[in-house]
Amino acid sequence: MKKRRLKIAVIAPPFTTVPPKGHGGTERIAYEMAEGFIRKGHQVTLFGAGNCKTSAKFIRVLKQTIEERKNDTTFTESFRPSRIETVYLTKVMEEIIKKEKSFDVVFNHSKNNYLFLPLTHFIKIPIINILHLPLFKEVEELYSCFKNANIVTVSNNQRKGFSKINYLATVYNGVSTEKFKFSEKPKDYFLFLGAIGPHKNPKDAIIAAKKAKVKLILAGGKIREPYFLKKIKPLINGEKIKYLGEVYGKTKINLLKNAKALLFPIKWPEPFGLVVIEAMACGTPVIAYPNGALPEIIEDKKTGFIVKNISEMAEAIKKIDEIDRKKCRERVEKKFSVEKMIDEYEKIAFKMIEK
Repeated sequence: MKKRRLKIAVIAPPFTTVPPKGHGGTERIAYEMAEGFIRKGHQVTLFGAGNCKTSAKFIRVLKQTIEERKNDTTFTESFRPSRIETVYLTKVMEEIIKKEKSFDVVFNHSKNNYLFLPLTHFIKIPIINILHLPLFKEVEELYSCFKNANIVTVSNNQRKGFSKINYLATVYNGVSTEKFKFSEKPKDYFLFLGAIGPHKNPKDAIIAAKKAKVKLILAGGKIREPYFLKKIKPLINGEKIKYLGEVYGKTKINLLKNAKALLFPIKWPEPFGLVVIEAMACGTPVIAYPNGALPEIIEDKKTGFIVKNISEMAEAIKKIDEIDRKKCRERVEKKFSVEKMIDEYEKIAFKMIEK
């Protein structure tokens, strides 16, 4: 039986372009969702800010992304980006109300998607709110007050400690296995890729690499000062420990596919960790601390190592050749591909419409 063609709205955050050039994991997932639904024959409208390269019908809600505005706190209040985001979301809500009959379902990737909850009292189309950030008690209380909150988490760990919410599903993020191609023979270096801040904890990756006497390349945007100057820069010597700054596109993919392993010693409850499946898609195993969703993504001793501290990370680095890179790729193809993600979201869309 042929499936009905759906009219789908996808709301991206307004922080960077869709798809993003560099950092912007949520924007990337919103983009992959829009393109994936189009490949399945659905009609998609994508809400975003700035310029967007998409096959979907694009509604440019704001002329510039928040990132492009480069907020200078010398002349504006520090919370101006938050105010701009609220303007963006308000305009999106107005468009959804005006165009209600144009959509069967809305997928909401905005960081503050709870602002859309009161709309459920006024419109009939289901709004599916996808959580890309950790929950906290005030948000849990709010979501639990709405029968039609329609919450999707990107990992099961994201729900830990927040049982009051009536969750709709967990759908893991997906990566394009076409873009992130498999590499069986890596080069002689390890990689840290992510924001240079204490929550991502590149310092432990550097110390573990030094302890194991291996070469480490650090790459990533969003440098947090003075953390970088005080904790990271003094450890970089340009030889064994090298810092490249932010990378994207082919440069990022080549760094991932040629690394012996990705070091991911995060200190915060990572809701998912998109770079982890990007690495594994390339065949690159991941050595990570057991915070957030990492134990759900990595199979310990099969597609990487789950370790507790610097010493264990250094030992895992020495044992990295025990990991079969093909197993990393196979796990992504089975559980974390874009196609798998789109199939799950399509099931949710039909389920909500048929209620």
